[in-house]
This record gives sequence, C-alpha cells and structure tokens, in this order.
Amino acid sequence: MRTNLVRPLGGTITLFMYMSCAAVNVFAQAPASGTSIAAKLQSAGVIDAYFPEVVLEVATALTKAAPEQWRGVQVNQAHRAGWLNIYTIDARRLPDDGLLDNEGVPNFTPDNLRGGALAHEDSGTIFLNTAMSKRLAAATSMTQNKVQPDITAAIATVDAVGLDAARKYWDPAALSVDTPANQRTGWLLRGVLAFVLAHEMGHLRIGHAQFEEPDRLRLKLTPRQQDERRACPELVEKEARQRQKVELAADLSGVTLLGAQCRIGNDGQLRHSIYMLGTGWYFLASLSDKLIEMGRNTDSAVIAKALRAKLGSQLYEQVIAAQARETRRGAVALAFPLSHPPDTARMQAIENALKSTPCGGGGLDSTGAQMLDMFRAQMCRSLISQESGR
Repeated sequence: MRTNLVRPLGGTITLFMYMSCAAVNVFAQAPASGTSIAAKLQSAGVIDAYFPEVVLEVATALTKAAPEQWRGVQVNQAHRAGWLNIYTIDARRLPDDGLLDNEGVPNFTPDNLRGGALAHEDSGTIFLNTAMSKRLAAATSMTQNKVQPDITAAIATVDAVGLDAARKYWDPAALSVDTPANQRTGWLLRGVLAFVLAHEMGHLRIGHAQFEEPDRLRLKLTPRQQDERRACPELVEKEARQRQKVELAADLSGVTLLGAQCRIGNDGQLRHSIYMLGTGWYFLASLSDKLIEMGRNTDSAVIAKALRAKLGSQLYEQVIAAQARETRRGAVALAFPLSHPPDTARMQAIENALKSTPCGGGGLDSTGAQMLDMFRAQMCRSLISQESGR
C-alpha cells in the first residue's frame, strides 16, 4: 500500500498500528540463526516502530532507482539476505556495550547513532535512530505551526523541554491530522528521510571503499590551532580525510537514487521536489545543531552574542549556558567534525552531481553553511601560511 505524498506524515493510524503489530509477529517467529539482528533487537527492546509505513514507502521508491541492487525492502522484519533491511530503533535504549557485536556490527552504540542513522555494509542493513527522528519532527512541527520562528530555535526548544515533553509535536496521531501545517511538516520530514536513507544506501552500494591519502602537513600548533586545523582538509590526519571521502562517495551514490525519482511512477516529479526540499531542510537542521553545540563548547563572546540574539535570553540560558560543557572541545571541532566533509562542500558536491541526473539540480541553498565556510577558509589560509613561511 502506497502512502499519498500530499497526505500528512502518518497516513492513517490504522496502518501505523498494523505495521507495528506485524513487525512484532515476525520477530516472534524469526529463528535465532544467521546474523539474528532482528531477534537481538527485539529481545533488547530497542525496536521503536515510528512511522514504519513511511520508511517503507520512501525506501521502496529509492530502491526503484537501482533495481539491480536489492530484491526488496523490509522494515523491522527478520533479516533477509539480498534485501534492504531497515530497523527503526530508539538509540536511547541501547546498552553502551555493543549489542550486535556477535552479529558483526561492532559500532552499534548510542554515540554512533547520534547522527540519526547507521549503515552496516556486510549485512545490507540500515539502522534509523527514532530519537533523532522525533527530535527533528517536533522541531519541524514547531516551525510550521509558528511556535518558533526558525529551526535553530525549535531544536533548542525541544532540547530545553526534553523529547518526552515535546511529544505533542512528534506524536504520530497528532502529525496524521490533515492540516496545512502537518502537510508541510510531512513534506519536509519525508524529504529528510529520503536524503538520510539515500546516503546510507550509498554506503551499502560502495561497500568498504578506501582512498589513498598522503600524510598531512606537519605543523607546530598551539592548542587553539589544533582545534582550528580540523576545519582544513590539508591539515587533518589522512585517516580522517579517508573517512570524509567515503562519506562524500556515499552522498554521491545516494544522489543517483534521489536524482532519478522524477521518472519513477506518476507522482515522480512531486516526489523529487519533496525530496529536494527535505535535503535542504536536513542541512539547515544540521547547521542549527552545530551552532548549538558550538555555543556549549566555546568561550567566544562573539558566538555567545550571536546565539543569544537568535534564541533569546531565556532559551539561551536554558540550552546553551546551563548545558555548557565543563571540558570545552572548541567551536571549530563542532562546526567541522572529522567524520564528514564541511557542509558547504557536501552541498555543493550534491548539487553539482544532481545536475547530471535525470531530474536535474535540486536548488540547494548553502548560504548559511557558506558563512561558516568563509570563516573556515580564512583560518586555513592562516595556518597553511605558517608552513609556507617555515
């Protein structure tokens, strides 16, 4: 059953409940053999069937752009070789010691799922963290219902009150009511989900890709400069550059799935537009997350002033000042994590790659990310000039 793209996010509650119960029944019948991923997740109580019908719908549309890759899509069902296996789990319930170590997934931890999703290449599995899905759903709903003026303030509000207290903004029943605000929220969240899934599917398609990288420039740097160098591809360790290239390769592989949607089904052009809208929303939310974490991890008066103006004094005190890190990692480390290329570089590469797809460019607006990138480029020029002057 296909969910109409212009309906509110949840389709119908009956369908949602049916899918949730069906997932539980499959687990009860699944043999504890092979990877036993589904049985292990069910036994640990970490499965969280949050809009499984939407996950199935979006993933199915994406797989149709690469019909040779997967035999089908499964959500919260017993693992099946050759299929795209997706599990929606609440990472808040995960134990810190690797739950799936014996299944060959050693990095299945709350910290590694903090970004929202994780792909396991060997088993063809994607794990979606519903805690992050609900957080973004609540924040998005707040923006569309005019509770908060922008996504940064909305994410900060969710963090301030807590996910459980924000339930009315992410609850499936509330989001399934047919209102204009819910319709807009549904479009944005479907698009975000499409980008996240496409990226993780990109990881599955490229497998354990490796890139050869030379050693970085050797500089004598102060502690502050050690933080700053994380923003400079020329100066980070080669292992980090390899990881960033793998992430970029996954982006570009995912682009081929996103960029073919306009040719799939009668509603393909609308679906493509929604997916592009959500991709831009994903990066806007990502930038907001970075700004909040930067505020908690720096003593910069400039950043504090900007965030106080953006959030308001009360929200700033609750989310930034009250949650300031005792050990400060520095603002740059948060704005430019070593795990991924800078957002501006990712968005520009994605947009350029989209232009070569059947559906064309997505019109991604990287203005916000470019402000950080100008700061990054200036720092890097200063650091690299030290090497040239030696």
